[in-house]
Amino acid sequence: MLQPSGVRTRNVLLAVLGAAAVFGIGFGVRAMLGKQPASERKPPTIVDKPPVDAAVAISDALAADAGAPGRIEHAAFSFVANRHAAHRFTGGAPVLDGSDVGFARYMRFGLPIPRWHVGHIRGGERAAIADRIASLEVPLSSEHAKWVGQIAMRVHAAKGLSLQIKINGRKAADKVKLEDGWQTIAIPLEPGRLGDGENLFVFETTGKKGTIAVSWLMLGPGGPPPDDPRAAAKFDAKADSITLAKDASLVWYLTVPDDGHFVASTTGACKIEVRARSSDGAFVGGLIAGDTTRIDLTSMAGRVVAFALTTRECPSATIASPRIAVHGPDPTVRPKAAPPRYIVLWVMDALRADKVPTFTPGARAQTPNFDELAKSSAVFRQYYVQGNESQTSHSSVWTGLYPAVHNVRLAGVGGSYKIDVKFETIAALLSKAGMVTTGVTGNGFVNADGGYARGFKEFRNMMREKGIINGIIYGAQIVDAALGQLDKHRAEPTYLFFGTIDTHGPWIARKPWIDIYSPGPYKGPFQEFGTAKDLGFKPGSMGCSIIPPKEDIERLRAIYDSAISYQDKELGRFVEQLKAWGIWDQTMLIVTADHGEEFFEDKRCGHGGSLRDSLIRVPLLVHDPARFPGGTIVDEGAEGVDILPTMLDAMGAPILEAAQGRSLAETAQGVGRGWATPSYTSMYEYAHAMRIGRWKVRVGVTGVPIVGDMVADPEEKKDLSGSRPVERRMLTDNLGLFLGLRKAWKKREWGITTNVTAEGAAALDDAQTP
Repeated sequence: MLQPSGVRTRNVLLAVLGAAAVFGIGFGVRAMLGKQPASERKPPTIVDKPPVDAAVAISDALAADAGAPGRIEHAAFSFVANRHAAHRFTGGAPVLDGSDVGFARYMRFGLPIPRWHVGHIRGGERAAIADRIASLEVPLSSEHAKWVGQIAMRVHAAKGLSLQIKINGRKAADKVKLEDGWQTIAIPLEPGRLGDGENLFVFETTGKKGTIAVSWLMLGPGGPPPDDPRAAAKFDAKADSITLAKDASLVWYLTVPDDGHFVASTTGACKIEVRARSSDGAFVGGLIAGDTTRIDLTSMAGRVVAFALTTRECPSATIASPRIAVHGPDPTVRPKAAPPRYIVLWVMDALRADKVPTFTPGARAQTPNFDELAKSSAVFRQYYVQGNESQTSHSSVWTGLYPAVHNVRLAGVGGSYKIDVKFETIAALLSKAGMVTTGVTGNGFVNADGGYARGFKEFRNMMREKGIINGIIYGAQIVDAALGQLDKHRAEPTYLFFGTIDTHGPWIARKPWIDIYSPGPYKGPFQEFGTAKDLGFKPGSMGCSIIPPKEDIERLRAIYDSAISYQDKELGRFVEQLKAWGIWDQTMLIVTADHGEEFFEDKRCGHGGSLRDSLIRVPLLVHDPARFPGGTIVDEGAEGVDILPTMLDAMGAPILEAAQGRSLAETAQGVGRGWATPSYTSMYEYAHAMRIGRWKVRVGVTGVPIVGDMVADPEEKKDLSGSRPVERRMLTDNLGLFLGLRKAWKKREWGITTNVTAEGAAALDDAQTP
């Protein structure tokens, strides 16, 4: 039943203005706080005249409160299953739960080494155990930063230890002497110690040997803290519900999908405020109460929001089945089809996705064969390899494992140059499934010594036959060799891997395309080709030290594009031969790359030197009409670890339990489509990046994130971490949780960090970081 308009307007105003307390979002309600002393500060409350943007939001919120429309829909996101992503507030105060693996979201990515160890038992309780020096990054709005007057913690320690807390580089107060066992401490904070945005807390433990463990941490106004502020919000996975105390809030950072509605119910006189707010001040909100069970979120479609639920007007409310539902029935997965008789994996070395029009519309290179093949294939436009050079990325494809597990990398601390024999690989698994396995490559590093030939009946490295590593082998030679191997085994089910190197250095101009892409007179040094050596190649960084003049850079880019078009011609020739043999309709063809190539977008060339999209976003196309509908464009994230599970799924082979990726067939058929899906990559395990929709975060050994908008700024020249707090926290939440668990994460079972499954949530309940 709808409330009287005056009551509803007041409650919606509370929802709008109360969102100021949601950390990470400041939006101009400073007047509400006035100049109260710290002891009298309260969370922002209603005022006579709301901000202008809030007034606009009121009409939207009231319109959204119109009851359930008659529409077919399916659940896209469960708030209960994604409980480990929720930020807690009790009485407006942020609460960090040290017993929950979601605490990893505040740990600054565990860089350069993990300083917190979450989910471990100390004194009979699950807690986050801190090293002698450990830090957290906690987001606050400017209004909330002024309101907080103390930090309260439940801590376990040994007698003789002392704790010093520093906030944003300055000591918060004197050292606190700790006692044996569990204890609650409260440290007052002087005004101005906290700021708008992310706040850095450093915990330094001194005294005799030992470390502290933290059960919870609360940033409140002052006074005695609750016995356990976490009790204000409880999740019941079995009942699919949340119990939320009065004035308690839960906040998720997420991307609103197209046609999304928030759907839930509550009983009695309770009202649940719903608030979704973006960095730029856009807002939608309303109330769940009585017969009102949904809020229309479509005005926020595509935006990243801080999505808050708050209980009002009753001591405690139960929110039943809270979810985001999207228009349309559940996607229908096709019945299992007969497996392909032939599986072909073609790795086009050093091929950037942004240079191929099929994957980035508007790119210059002419690729008619890619375009034609896309009509009968699924095209994945946000596909990341797991490393920015050959060995790491190939190893993730070969094993279905993230770099932290297979450990193949050529720089940084630790690591190996080859795949350990304990890991099963594509060829060995497909051989078990009854396929003949054959391979040929021109990449000198993808060789038997590295473990890449394991499981192949025959494996040929044409570059090693020449006795060199980065020489010249035209794609036509490798395609001829690959066709010869496939022809030899056509009578049997066959897996063929082959790797061409036309877009890898040395970059060789190919006619007629070079005259199309570089038509004017050019008198510089790169008439026919360019090499890394010409540009001051630095082996340790796999990059170039010499930055040539603009006209030379443009010439090199034109040479690279001409190599793309040449390789596209070979793609067409390969497909035509399979059609001529009459086996095209029985073939799964996967076309991808192992990494990209930089051409001075950031004063580097080559690869291995950064985590820019020019290096780690590459093409992925899957032709297999029985499982991948032709003409499908997938903009959701996909990763190199997904290729092996995709092949095994197509073959009907047993699931590889160790694999961390998942089959892409259901994604291509619509499952999970429309929900922002992450893609992750690593740079030698000392730097990491994740892209979710249009937004991307990169982080190195300092733990300081760089946030980019890959649509507005595809060359990643602007760091938006300061101006886009909601996007930053959405990205750091997901990357932080993933990095804490990257050795254990299995997408097939757990889902993805932006949308965890019920099975994954149960696993996270008991999970721990190293």
